[in-house]
Amino acid sequence: MSDQAASLRQWAAKRNGDDQANEAVSEKVSATKAADNLEQVVVLGLPKLNEEYALKAASVFHRWAEDGMKWVGAAERWRVIPVSLEYPEFDKLVANYPRWAIWVEGDLDSFQRAYRALKRIHEVNGPRRIIALHPPMARKGLLANIQQVARQYFNIDVLVFSG
Repeated sequence: MSDQAASLRQWAAKRNGDDQANEAVSEKVSATKAADNLEQVVVLGLPKLNEEYALKAASVFHRWAEDGMKWVGAAERWRVIPVSLEYPEFDKLVANYPRWAIWVEGDLDSFQRAYRALKRIHEVNGPRRIIALHPPMARKGLLANIQQVARQYFNIDVLVFSG
C-alpha cells in the first residue's frame, strides 16, 4: 500500500468518526459548519454522490501535497463536500463556502457533468474561480476545453494544476 492510500484511510476513519463530517448532501447548510474547518471545498460534477467518489476527490489533495504544492498544506485538512446540482439551497452554499471545485474524469459524460456544474454555479452567482479536481490526465483536451467553456460562456476561471 502506498503512503497516499494510508493517509486516505486515516482521513476516512476520522471522517466516519465525526458526526458532523457525515452530513448528508440534502442537510441544510449553516454558517457554523462552514466555519468549523477552513479547508472545506464544495465539489460538483461527481458521477455519484457516494464515499468512493468523495475519496477520489480528496485523493487529489493528497497527490498535490505529495507533489510539493505548498498551498495544499496537510491534505488531511481538506474536507470534500459533494453536492448535487439539484441541491435546493445553492444560495446558502455560495454564501457559506468560498472554495469550490468541479470533478473532471476521463469518461464520456465528464464534459457534460462539468458543463452543467459550471452553468449551475453561474446561475446562482457562485464563485468566479474554482479548481478542477481530476485523476492524473493531460491538461490538453478535456481539461483545456472545460477551461475555455467556463471562461467564454460563464465568466468562470477553472484552475487546473498539473500532477
